[in-house]
Amino acid sequence: MLLKNRVALITSGDCRVGRRMASLLARHGARLVLCGINKAHGDKLVHRLEQQGAKARFFLVDVAVSNDVETVIKDAIATFGRIDILCNNASFSLLGNEASVLDLTTESWEHIVGLSLQGAFLFSQYALPFLQRSATGSIINIVPYPHKGMHVVEGISRGWMMAMTRDIADGTTQSGVRVNLIWPHVAVSGATLSSYQTALAHRVFHMAKRDKDAARAIARATLYLACDASVDITGAMVIVDADYPQWT
Repeated sequence: MLLKNRVALITSGDCRVGRRMASLLARHGARLVLCGINKAHGDKLVHRLEQQGAKARFFLVDVAVSNDVETVIKDAIATFGRIDILCNNASFSLLGNEASVLDLTTESWEHIVGLSLQGAFLFSQYALPFLQRSATGSIINIVPYPHKGMHVVEGISRGWMMAMTRDIADGTTQSGVRVNLIWPHVAVSGATLSSYQTALAHRVFHMAKRDKDAARAIARATLYLACDASVDITGAMVIVDADYPQWT
């Protein structure tokens, strides 16, 4: 097993991508701390994982609230004694909403910043002291998935996540914590990387085998970045292609 005795914390663990991540990491020996906003889905996932022999906990969390994040980290340490892997998977979509930044409401902007950007920042900040104690500490950020009609602010947030990933990676090199980014890319969406966006990452790795199950493709990339196979990779962007038009 690639992750035996390691503890992985996954935000939005109750969503489709989060569930796929949790199942795959558990099969490779990880103990799981799952965060989300749907208790029924979260409890059902924990029950299924425990039936398969895994150890898991689920917490209702608002990732934009500092006290919620701090409480989850403390509970994870109290329960498992360590955190080795942080998967910042919480994201958003404004598909079908405001067409331009001029029409963006304050509420929509706060939702974007809180759910995707602030959530990743807070979890990274509170988890880093414990990740630094691990010999295999790894932060894995996942940007919101692309789609036709992507809102301009969603694009801004993707760029922000890329920059944050690189900056945290630069600051944790000496401690041994690796920080990388998964960039989902749907072949049919027309969403492509500009040369400027590519330059924001130190290295770009294409995992070009396409899978009709996009969540499964992201989970495999997560496993790769969490395990020792990627021990020399930090500050990188992994592009995951999937031949599937809907990522919900």
